[in-house]
Amino acid sequence: MSAAHRPSDETLAAFAAGNLDEGLALVVAAHVELDPESRRRVREFQALQGLLLDAAEPVAMAGRPSVGGGRAVPVAFGAGAPPVEAGMPRVLSPYALGAWRPIGIRIAMRRLSVPGAQSRVFMLRAGPGIALPHHRHTGFEWTTILSGAYEHEYGRYAAGDFDEADAEHDHTPRVDPVEGCTCIVAMTGNVLFQGWLGRLLQPLVRL
Repeated sequence: MSAAHRPSDETLAAFAAGNLDEGLALVVAAHVELDPESRRRVREFQALQGLLLDAAEPVAMAGRPSVGGGRAVPVAFGAGAPPVEAGMPRVLSPYALGAWRPIGIRIAMRRLSVPGAQSRVFMLRAGPGIALPHHRHTGFEWTTILSGAYEHEYGRYAAGDFDEADAEHDHTPRVDPVEGCTCIVAMTGNVLFQGWLGRLLQPLVRL
């Protein structure tokens, strides 16, 4: 599988260093598991970080060392990872998956329990042709598409792609009319729906 949309180099470097919030890192890890090019880039960043660490002067630390923004999420590059549900990335195996629950017409959500994460992590499954209301975010919305596809103002995102949105993005996702879409999402901040319909829906949506 070759992705058309990948995380920024800044995001991949932070992921390789274990400096992302664990919920955000988990969604990046799901993409990295699916995309060979991103796996290669992560290994490059890890090698570079190792060289920089070897070249650095040792510094004595008092008290507990800081480990950055979150703990590293293991990436299943090969065999030997714990079992997980059929069709799910192996990186999800350490985490508890909730039941699928409807949140709209032909839209369902299941939550992932990621202890210690500041972001909210969940999976979304939308039926073919679903159009979501125009919205923006007050924080990050990072998405890895597991199957199917959707498109919005910034392009088409299919299985294996990574959609890296933040507070500067607003979009109107439209799900593939044949395949539908299943994805994993990590979100910080809130969803703000736009327009009169969005304002009506706002009190009903709790992502």
